[in-house]
Amino acid sequence: MLAMTSQRIDFFEVKGNDYQMGALIGRHFRDYLACIEAGFAAMLPGHIERVKKLECNLAAKLPRCLEEIYGRADGAGVSRDVMLLIMFPEIYGGTDGCTTLYLKTPRTAMLAHNEDSATMNLDNVALVRYDYGDMRLVAYTSAIRLAGSAFAFNSCGMAFSSNHIFGGERDMDEISRFILLRDVINSRSIDEAADKVRKIDVASPFNLNLLDMDSRTLCNIERDLHDLHIEFINDRYTHSNHYCTKPYDRERVPVNSVFRRNKSAQLLSALDENATLNDMLKTLSYEGDSYDTSVFERREKYPDRICTVATFAVDPVENDIRVLDFVGGGEFRFSRDCRLVEE
Repeated sequence: MLAMTSQRIDFFEVKGNDYQMGALIGRHFRDYLACIEAGFAAMLPGHIERVKKLECNLAAKLPRCLEEIYGRADGAGVSRDVMLLIMFPEIYGGTDGCTTLYLKTPRTAMLAHNEDSATMNLDNVALVRYDYGDMRLVAYTSAIRLAGSAFAFNSCGMAFSSNHIFGGERDMDEISRFILLRDVINSRSIDEAADKVRKIDVASPFNLNLLDMDSRTLCNIERDLHDLHIEFINDRYTHSNHYCTKPYDRERVPVNSVFRRNKSAQLLSALDENATLNDMLKTLSYEGDSYDTSVFERREKYPDRICTVATFAVDPVENDIRVLDFVGGGEFRFSRDCRLVEE
């Protein structure tokens, strides 16, 4: 594994089977996971039944994800039960915020996404390229999440981002949505991704944003515990961290989720059919005079809040895939075959 400059988050590649890939990632995050293991180990006795239920569910429904979790635990030298608890954030409230834009024009179809977090830093986040031989996958990956919970793209022409939905029901007897999405981002089509989301019952609601780069198809999926809403986007659309397809309890939703969606929709509506990826990035970089009136939330201004740690943007026609890193600073550019483009 070769890391890039320390001025930005690490970028490295993993190969092998699911367990081996997990072990390499666990080894990379070994120091960070060692620091947090004791805290989660102290929580484990109170949640061991749920952890064991998750393990059984994964063995039956998502065995490859379970193998990757085992690999990450073993690579980091962390108890497998503790790692399963870490990977089940619905239990301990580990959620983040995000904003996603879709724009379809006669020229192209673009997807852009702000990833927001209160905890990601240089020690616990990286860009990882998974090499399966017949497919590559690049994903923004946290030490405490499997790939898929933020954003990713693969060499089959699929791009993904995901948003947590606040204010929905939870069912701790089901599989964490953060784990399901690890399986989803290996999909080679929108239909395959939607089928995977449809088949697995999840512990918490989420929104999945999809772009098929070959057909220039944009698709929004909103999933709660009981319903699945699939919508193809033929113009423009925005999503943040509350339900957009059904009523929701505003008291349980962070106020700036509503602002972020409304403001980004307003800015997006002003773009014409000649809009570029830079226009999308400018929309996602909007800063107001306070945290609650900003789409882009700067950590330097709001160090104790959930802030923007990365932006992901894709224009398939221009073969332009970018990751802007606000944790370490810098920008990554990729080609559609998941190769890093050095400028």
